Amino acid sequence: MSTSNGAAQTRVLVTGGSGYLGQFLIDRLLQTGRHSVAATYLNKQDGISSQVQAFPVSLSSASQLQSCLESFTPDIVVNLAAISSPAACAKDPEASRAINVPSLLLSAMSAAAPNALLVQLSTDQVYDGAKPVYLEGSATEPVNEYGRQKLEFEKLIQKEWPHHVILRSSLIV
Repeated sequence: MSTSNGAAQTRVLVTGGSGYLGQFLIDRLLQTGRHSVAATYLNKQDGISSQVQAFPVSLSSASQLQSCLESFTPDIVVNLAAISSPAACAKDPEASRAINVPSLLLSAMSAAAPNALLVQLSTDQVYDGAKPVYLEGSATEPVNEYGRQKLEFEKLIQKEWPHHVILRSSLIV
């Protein structure tokens, strides 16, 4: 696919595309006219634009991830999928770790999209909250399971995926 001026569209896959932030990002990407967009969803496709190729994918399923990435072959993967409730992560760390530390995503990307840029949405909960402002190089000290899981995946990305950007957000409303 190409844009109106003939330039190739950047292929962007948004994991967690049916979520709050995913829907806003997809809408903005589509508005630019410069992107071909696909999205993953776990339980419901509601909210994902009909202009988007939607894939039912669990980040804990190697075969679903592989199929999605082979079918769409993204230039950029924006990982917004998460179990972001600290209480849910504390209650079931194993289930939340499968989503918040999706090592299978990196494996699938290695096979199907080895040159893709990975944009990872992390959290300010990788810090202890004792300071009003943190810098990129500030020491991390998660105080809950969610923060520990997000930091674990940050470190895995830094070790295994050379083309990445990690964004640490605070409250998203």
